[in-house]
Amino acid sequence: MKRQATPMTDTIVARRISTTRWLKGLLALAITLLALWGARDLHVEADVVGALSGNSEGYLAYAAFQDRFQLGAADEALLVRAEDLADPAAFEALENLILDLQFTDGVAEVVSLFSLPAEGSTTPLILANEDTPLADRFAAFAAAGPAAGALVTEGRDAALLHVIAVTDAAPGDIATALPPLIEAAAPLSVAPVGQAEVERQISSNLILDQTLVTPVAVLICIIVGALILRSIRAVLVCAAPAICGVLWFMGLLGWAGEALDPWLSTLPMLVMVLAFADTLHLFYASREEGGLDKAVHNVMPAAFMTSLTSALALASFGFAGSDSLWGLAVWGPAAVFSGFAAVYLLFPLLSRLIIRKEINHPAGFSYVMGPAQSGLRHPRTMAVVAVVVVIGLIPGVNSTDPDFSISEHIRDDAPLGRDLTFMEEEGLGSASLFVVIDDTDGDPGLSPADGDRIATVASLAISGPGTTSDDATPAVPERFRAEDGLAVALPVLVPLGNGPERFEAELDRLRAGIEEAGLSDVARLEGQSLLAHEVVPETVDAMRSSFYIALAAISLVVALSQRSIALALLATAISALPMMAIEGVLYLSGRGMTMTAAIALTVAFGIAVDNTIHYLNRWRRSNGPKGTRLGEALGHAGPPMVASTLIMTLGFGATLLSATASMPQFGVFVISALWMALIAALWFLPALIRLVRRKEI
Repeated sequence: MKRQATPMTDTIVARRISTTRWLKGLLALAITLLALWGARDLHVEADVVGALSGNSEGYLAYAAFQDRFQLGAADEALLVRAEDLADPAAFEALENLILDLQFTDGVAEVVSLFSLPAEGSTTPLILANEDTPLADRFAAFAAAGPAAGALVTEGRDAALLHVIAVTDAAPGDIATALPPLIEAAAPLSVAPVGQAEVERQISSNLILDQTLVTPVAVLICIIVGALILRSIRAVLVCAAPAICGVLWFMGLLGWAGEALDPWLSTLPMLVMVLAFADTLHLFYASREEGGLDKAVHNVMPAAFMTSLTSALALASFGFAGSDSLWGLAVWGPAAVFSGFAAVYLLFPLLSRLIIRKEINHPAGFSYVMGPAQSGLRHPRTMAVVAVVVVIGLIPGVNSTDPDFSISEHIRDDAPLGRDLTFMEEEGLGSASLFVVIDDTDGDPGLSPADGDRIATVASLAISGPGTTSDDATPAVPERFRAEDGLAVALPVLVPLGNGPERFEAELDRLRAGIEEAGLSDVARLEGQSLLAHEVVPETVDAMRSSFYIALAAISLVVALSQRSIALALLATAISALPMMAIEGVLYLSGRGMTMTAAIALTVAFGIAVDNTIHYLNRWRRSNGPKGTRLGEALGHAGPPMVASTLIMTLGFGATLLSATASMPQFGVFVISALWMALIAALWFLPALIRLVRRKEI
């Protein structure tokens, strides 16, 4: 016999429920306090080359090169400008600056226009004929070979100095000594422009973004959300879990001592998008019959499923073989579940505390939902439109070449960006590429036998075509010799921001010259720029491959939850459309597939999965008569999808304010994905389900 509930038992149950809620609240408070404490240790690190580390053949070769030479990591490059470097005052100031740099702690060598020797002499070419006017000496210098044009502009208005650090120097050691030297270099204008400066600028910009751009984005989301939800209380209930999710993730990074790099910095945005979308679905559901308890019971499992599939997509980066992507594979799921945990713990509690009996009916977006319901009534038409869209997007799929530049994250309108553009236009180059030449006799140290080999490569890389020979022991600075004494590394000066095509052309020239000289077995190219040129395409291709794993994951999740392989395949196809849209934007704009764009594909996938799973969840739980369930599910799931798309579109618009060049691009990609995901979820998915499952609807 079933026991009847009594007032006493109802009171006990109510107290237990209340206690559970407050325990969740206390847990959330404890996590927040711990996150705030941990976030104090959060630091930013922009090791662009380190982002390419891993087990690839290219990186292992670069690591071996660094073990022998330790060149590049702590080096600095300086762009020196003057009205005319042939002016005696400017030339004297340049000489003094180089001398000061030579005697600076941590500096081993300074590669400059004084490094190019006169033929048959160790005297610098620019000083070989001191009685000759400086203008004539610069003209003779300009005709000396490719290195001359990489060190001084044709108009004599700028020169590049590459400051080589001593062995075991740490990044930044030289930079601390530069400000007084730069200040004393008048009438010259001097600015750091090397990879080290690029990484410092990226770090500074990332900090600025986290302290300015992210709060602005959150504020925009709150304001727009208040207008859509028609209640400031409601938007606080929806926004607070998303904000806490970001904070919890940041605190977790701080506690773990993990640095925030340009790629991990995209994760807070992903947390904000997914958590805000989930809270909007919960809020809209809580306004329906059954209230908050039913909303939590029905929607929270779908929120968990969206988090799970997004986490699987990020975890798939672990197959790419890159250390930085391994970081995304580990911390990406942590970020996603930080957001879900915040939604799970905070939304029900805040709803009861803040909204209480307030009755608000958020925007229903009838101007959007009406056409969406109309599309559901014409499934064949929508299927044709979907096919046309897919056909239109197919040309862009896997059609963009991988692209990478050390300066990818620097805005063109920033001072450093303008300097890098100037260097590329003028052909000024820093020593990010080297030709490693093996010893001839296997005995450590240089001998006359090494002379012809080194001179041949030097003439190719530094002085232009042709070979020279010398019976004397070659004069190679100690800093460019391997620690074991069995090789030397000659710098090749190439612009830091050189595009893939121009850099490939330079590689072809050098390799052809080395092969023509018969030195292919004993001379090879190494360095940071070569690492990026070889490894980035491999990494981007690996990231693309990881998406197929992610798509397989959502197929499995949907197949298990909906018990239908056909629906699983359909959901997978719909979830792929935003990713195809991003590739289409890249294809039409003529841009390459950067690592930032590839990460944006993951965010796009997460957005699409969120919409797809929430709609399928609503459809599965619909109790309407046969033939109305798809429309009923669309009526319930559609408005929060539109709301989240509008809010996030304007929120991601704040990325246009970012000082990091890659973030506005990231914002454009994600906004494109948001709208493609909305179109797919409102018009294509319901109509295609009607066609696929006609007998069951």
